Amino acid sequence: MPAYDPAMRTRTLTRIVGPYFIVAGVMFLVRQATLPTLLPAFMQDAPLVLATGAFTLMAGLALVASHHHWTGPSATVISLVGVAATLKGAGLMIAPDLGADMTAAVVRTPTVLLVAAGMELLVGLWLSYGGWLSEA
Repeated sequence: MPAYDPAMRTRTLTRIVGPYFIVAGVMFLVRQATLPTLLPAFMQDAPLVLATGAFTLMAGLALVASHHHWTGPSATVISLVGVAATLKGAGLMIAPDLGADMTAAVVRTPTVLLVAAGMELLVGLWLSYGGWLSEA
């Protein structure tokens, strides 16, 4: 079995997280007209919120367990994504009303949604470049 290589682990995870962020950012930009009705409706479906929280928690815990180093910019971002996903998943499972309130606040402020989508898209492009195209 090969030795654990933190740089290779980071590179592998940037190849997963980067494209995910690109797709999510583009989705937010393309579907911004429907999100004010879609997101609150999603948050009102308790079983769906619970299931989403469970899957988000598992994805976050998988990132935290497999990537626990903070040695450079991309490694730090991957670790932060793992922590954020873990907290978000736990929050959706434990306190879904808080998530609904936060979703409503974002929906009421379209600029926040656009800025978040733009940031997610840029971080996704950066991570994807680092994972797929840059020299090891």
